Amino acid sequence: MSMWTVGRADGMDEQIEAEMLATESGALVALAEDGLLLRAWAPGQWRTAGHVAGVAAHPAGTSTARGPVVVGLPRR
Repeated sequence: MSMWTVGRADGMDEQIEAEMLATESGALVALAEDGLLLRAWAPGQWRTAGHVAGVAAHPAGTSTARGPVVVGLPRR
């Protein structure tokens, strides 16, 4: 599985190992390869999500992309 970092609304970063991240109605969810829900962030509780590359990443999941791959917008 790949490593992801999620920037939370409180300014902290959280890392999670998951096959994929997805958004639904403003929520962010982390899913295992078999579709099992590993972690969820409520709308407004996360800001960015990015793929971890380099030494910390799984060799099969390396990425050359810089910056967040998903950006959450705060609810008004």
